[in-house]
Amino acid sequence: MRIPFSCCVMSLENNRQKLMKLINVVPKVLAIVAIIFTIISCDDDFNSVGSEILGDVNFQDKLYTTKPIAYNKKFEKVQTNSLISTIQGTQVNFHANMLGVYNDPVYGPSTYGVLSQVQPATFPIVFEDNAVLDSVVIDLPYFSNLIDTQTDAAGLVTGNTYTLDSIYGNQPVKLSIYQSDYFLRNFDPQSDDNQIYYSNDIQSFGTVVEKPENLLHVIENYIPSSSEIVLDVKDENNNGVIIDSVRVTPRIRVKLSDDVRDTFKTQFLDKEGSAELSNLNNFLNYFRGIYFKAEALTGSAGSLAYFNMRDGNVTLHYTYDKIDTLDEDQDDDVTEIIREKGTLELGFANTIINSITTDLAPVIADELRIENQDSINGVDNLYLKGGDGSIAVLDLFSRYVETDTNGNFVLDENNNPIFKDTPENPTDEDKTELDFIRTQDWLINDASFKLYINQSSVTSGDTEPERIYIFNLETGQPLIDYSTDPTLNNDDLVNSVINHLGRISRDSDEKGEFYEIRLTQYIITLLNDEELDSVKLGVSVSQNVNSTTSAFGSTDPLKADEIIPTSSIISHEGTILYGNTENVPEAKQLKLDIFYTTSKSN
Repeated sequence: MRIPFSCCVMSLENNRQKLMKLINVVPKVLAIVAIIFTIISCDDDFNSVGSEILGDVNFQDKLYTTKPIAYNKKFEKVQTNSLISTIQGTQVNFHANMLGVYNDPVYGPSTYGVLSQVQPATFPIVFEDNAVLDSVVIDLPYFSNLIDTQTDAAGLVTGNTYTLDSIYGNQPVKLSIYQSDYFLRNFDPQSDDNQIYYSNDIQSFGTVVEKPENLLHVIENYIPSSSEIVLDVKDENNNGVIIDSVRVTPRIRVKLSDDVRDTFKTQFLDKEGSAELSNLNNFLNYFRGIYFKAEALTGSAGSLAYFNMRDGNVTLHYTYDKIDTLDEDQDDDVTEIIREKGTLELGFANTIINSITTDLAPVIADELRIENQDSINGVDNLYLKGGDGSIAVLDLFSRYVETDTNGNFVLDENNNPIFKDTPENPTDEDKTELDFIRTQDWLINDASFKLYINQSSVTSGDTEPERIYIFNLETGQPLIDYSTDPTLNNDDLVNSVINHLGRISRDSDEKGEFYEIRLTQYIITLLNDEELDSVKLGVSVSQNVNSTTSAFGSTDPLKADEIIPTSSIISHEGTILYGNTENVPEAKQLKLDIFYTTSKSN
């Protein structure tokens, strides 16, 4: 088939025109690619050098400052069982429990007790021939660090020096230890989920946990000690001659009285072969637990100790008959009966509950009342308190802004939106600050809060919490900036996640000034995904920012439980931060600073 010449000419002309268009477009495409490459290649210092890089291509750096609505949420009770710490997303066998009295200089005293189930390693519980119970000992090791070991001329250890970790205060409290008669469930019978226990549950259990006849031991003036404990090892076959010694780390170590020992004999040795000692379920209903009760002493600020309860135990020490087939006494007689040592260890396990009773300072208690929280305009002070305390709520971009009859945003002289009162019945026509920001062509470089400490209301120094924590109030999850923080895997936990969750910043007098929280990635994600709604954020104190687990707490008995970070519950400290009302000094008001790049035409 022959193609007419005229068609060939037209085809060539069309191709020529397409080629010329392509030639004209290529430089523009290359310019756009170069700009994008320049933007992407910029590091965190982009904001400070952006004008130099992009000045010739019509871009500029700007700052947008907004004030989130901020108010308080006071918990009436918080979950205190199964408080497992998490380090960098991996669950570890660390159960945080507190015992003692902590007198916060701002918030007032908090008293911590512990109620725990105990259980042996195996069932059934059996004893050897002619077992005789010699003693019952309760051990609860502190967190401690070995700093020096002393030896004699022969190289034998004569002593160890320790420092205690996670001990707060050095004044006495009264410590009473009971055998509890309250049955602790592992599962909720209504849902078959794990049973949840709260900080005020032990008080509601009544005297069943501390019956006078079940009192095991009392320490009238208990103060945590860093001294090691030396235990004598005796030869039971040679009139109790001391043949060795064992050194153990600092701990609460209590040897129960002979009368209490005899009670344990009745409960254990005399019950050998019974159904109560045959399996776990029967045993937990039979021997229901141990309760450590702390009480403040008049004129004493008290002391508070953190424990991993699962490192402790109740140990029954006994002796029994054994045929000396190995000639352990080295008398060449392998047929005689000798006395051998045995132990039954009951570990603190399964359900472990902390009781927390806080006597809030009256002024703070009043300010934290639900009716005194303004979720529309915010409040003057934000109260962050660990334990059964309080957190702050930050509501971003939810304020309503003015629009004209055409739905366009009404701006002030700085091209910022003008806020209006919250409509009584908002409709789709009512726009929020989030709607406004999403219409702006901004390249977000950095977004951060500075939360200033109300220094006139707190006692500065060691009692100020070193870290605070921000999270999704609805889910309890940390923000995306947490997982992208380059310091997350820092082996030094004190300096972990410090880009996102900055440590307390102190002035020259070591008084805390502010905490800085960076949430750049969260803001970028929120603005770029219009399917996302702005959620409220929670801010709490944190004993360990590497822990991201959550628990439950109640702020209103008429409402469902709410989420609270575990790291807040296991924290004892508190602070007071400024909000952003007109009563707060302008320089100290809570603000979210958003640094962005935009074209000069905007």
